[in-house]
Amino acid sequence: MVLKELCNLYGVSGNEGEVRNFIRNEIKDYVDEIKVDCLGNLMVKKRGRNCSKQIMFLAHMDEVGLMVEKIEKNGTIKFQSVGGILPSIFPATNVKILGKETLSGVIGIQPIHLQKSVLSPIKMDSLYIDCGANSDTELNGKIEIGDYITFITKFSQLGDLWEGKAFDDRVGCSIMIDILKENITPEFDTWFVFATQEEVGLRGSITASYHIKPDFALVLEGTTACDIPLVERNRYTTQLGKGPAISIAHNGLVFGKKVFTFLKNIAEQKQIPFQVKEKISGGNDATRIAKAEKGTFVGSVSVPVRYIHSPTSVMHPEDYINTQKLAMGIFNNSQNFFNQ
Repeated sequence: MVLKELCNLYGVSGNEGEVRNFIRNEIKDYVDEIKVDCLGNLMVKKRGRNCSKQIMFLAHMDEVGLMVEKIEKNGTIKFQSVGGILPSIFPATNVKILGKETLSGVIGIQPIHLQKSVLSPIKMDSLYIDCGANSDTELNGKIEIGDYITFITKFSQLGDLWEGKAFDDRVGCSIMIDILKENITPEFDTWFVFATQEEVGLRGSITASYHIKPDFALVLEGTTACDIPLVERNRYTTQLGKGPAISIAHNGLVFGKKVFTFLKNIAEQKQIPFQVKEKISGGNDATRIAKAEKGTFVGSVSVPVRYIHSPTSVMHPEDYINTQKLAMGIFNNSQNFFNQ
């Protein structure tokens, strides 16, 4: 498992190169073909015993983050979000600015003593990054508008759980690497796509799907876990420790009954604990894959993650293990989908 190493890498949407290079190096000896397209998708192929079908596993490499918008004369930095993040999580967060030089910074906000109302929602225009500069001239040649900014949380143990950044979706990438390293020849030609720019519009999966034209695809994701205080039970999406979440539907897509039954049957046959994603909310690359080219049978299996789209997320090791087992079962039994 390389989840720790993956999560500690920087890869905000559109800047996935560090992650892609790491993955490529990890899997290059276990695949028959490697391609990188103009969007930066890493697409690798395991040749099967049968080339009559094309199977695709997909997880996205990118994470939510920030981007330099303006450098103020006093040396502070204004920024915009890349991907869906609430401004309320930003104050006092440590970040790295990835310019010609890498600078450390902290996200600042007007002190509470000077605010007219502490009950007002935090807005992006009230935030800035302090990197210790006294003027904009001190930053000349170091950073510029458009440079990426990333959270710097490191993967670690949190009691019986794991904490880190970018579990959405380095967890899916890590599981696909695990499968590839088993070095098993599949029944059908099988592509593993490490996609780009999911967090800003599900972009990489579109071009990958048109290239591969899969007959069946599986998206491996990190998804929202809601088993936390102040969230009523009837609003839960998934829960930690209950196993991988199989989706019935989400924003923009209803997963076919045939697909859902196939995934559920494999989990039951292999005695893998799983949960059905309870809320039809959110979405992922499956929406784009389903509608690409001639249309594709697609399923989604997710690892529950608390505090998703923030500097620090939390997940359960057993959920990772059981999602890995389910994904491996799907990989080894893809022919059963077409025999239903």
